[in-house]
Amino acid sequence: MDKNKAQHLKVGIDFHGVITARPDFFRKFNQTLLEQGHLVYILSGGSRQNVREFLQEHEIPYSVIWSIKDYFAAKNKIKYFPNGSFKVEDSLWDNAKAKYCQRKKIDFHIDDSKVYGREFKTPYCHYDAQKHHCVVGKKEVFMLDLQLPPAVVVKEILRFLEKK
Repeated sequence: MDKNKAQHLKVGIDFHGVITARPDFFRKFNQTLLEQGHLVYILSGGSRQNVREFLQEHEIPYSVIWSIKDYFAAKNKIKYFPNGSFKVEDSLWDNAKAKYCQRKKIDFHIDDSKVYGREFKTPYCHYDAQKHHCVVGKKEVFMLDLQLPPAVVVKEILRFLEKK
């Protein structure tokens, strides 16, 4: 990674199971990223409005919220049911975040779903909410300890990306 790219890092963070699991940490982590001039993309299956409300309630800063549900609703690719639930074809849903990260040139993504990770070209850090860490690669190529102070976590991400 060249120095100009490092100065403008784009980090994707899953909402459900990641931010919702540790809102206090991600408030500080996101703030650290933003203070350093990086961008924070919150990616969620749920609606943008619900995500925004949670982020505001917990004072979690961000640059962009992207919703799989809203994206496919705009494309008329959602089937709604009388009970209020909805369905998007798995073949579309499961790779939506990967395609979005590629399209937006996101440098690093943190998510708790193994299913989504299969399609990613972007470095995908699989998050374990109980252990407070995430791992990039199938054989623990890189482990990011999210119990460390946010500034250290950001440095570790930058160090990992510089080696790529």
